[in-house]
Amino acid sequence: MLAGWALACVIVAGLVLALRGQDWSATRPMVTLQALPFLLTSCVVNVAALLCAMMSWRSVLADLGHPLPRRTAAGVYFVGMSAKYAPGALWVVLTHARLARSVGVGGLVTVAVWLLNIPIVLLTGMVVGSLAAPPMLGDWSWLLLLPAAALAFVMVRPALVGRTAQAGARLLRRELTTSGSGQQIRAAIGWQLACRLVSGLHLWLLTLAMGAPVGESLVVSIGAFALATGLSSVVVVLPDGALIREMVLIGTLSLVLPVTAATAVAVASRAVCLVTDLLASGVCALTMVSERRRPAALTEGAAELPRSG
Repeated sequence: MLAGWALACVIVAGLVLALRGQDWSATRPMVTLQALPFLLTSCVVNVAALLCAMMSWRSVLADLGHPLPRRTAAGVYFVGMSAKYAPGALWVVLTHARLARSVGVGGLVTVAVWLLNIPIVLLTGMVVGSLAAPPMLGDWSWLLLLPAAALAFVMVRPALVGRTAQAGARLLRRELTTSGSGQQIRAAIGWQLACRLVSGLHLWLLTLAMGAPVGESLVVSIGAFALATGLSSVVVVLPDGALIREMVLIGTLSLVLPVTAATAVAVASRAVCLVTDLLASGVCALTMVSERRRPAALTEGAAELPRSG
């Protein structure tokens, strides 16, 4: 019980720091009636991207022998991911482990899912990010073939992912079960690619609000957000890739927008992601609490029924 309250305090503190540590004044150019429809639609689109990310996480979990119902997986994933705003990835792992344990998933499996998810997030981010990277890399654009080749290899031999996880568990003298087929790993990659494409649309809508050209900004936005979130995912010491993500976004969006407008879009994107993260985790947290109270209420009601005879 005490550990649960401690995690809750860390999550709240991280969210407060995320809100106070950002210079929101950069978004003033977007605080207009004309931009409001773009902002609201951007939030809706990002919720869809979050659902794709959850399905990817759920697929990795299923590959390790723990297929969870969608609602249960959403509760564990979204409430756990609210800890990403606290400095260090440790809090996300601890929160996920605590929540997953309540639905029958062991701590080792939770850690394995987190570790396996990092390369999936990174590789898909680099592959989709290649849409925006060539103008920045120039003669070094051939480097984009490396993550594409690595991702293609995993798609061809997905079972190797589970075997690698099992080998790591054996080094720790622990047992880890997998599905053996690797089909769920393919599904995880597919969902993560979908997440990259859809989440890029939320950024595109924000660039349109700042007057970016429709066609060119679409490609750059999808690539920029995938690249930014992919790179920031490996910087685990910063809360949700803070600073790294904004630097990459501003650098790539400056291809289609002035730097001041690109900065406004990058900060507005952070706001959209924060709002949708809070919305998803809040809804899931309330759902989990209500579902836990329901059996208790039914038990109390049954105990109060008069006994026959």
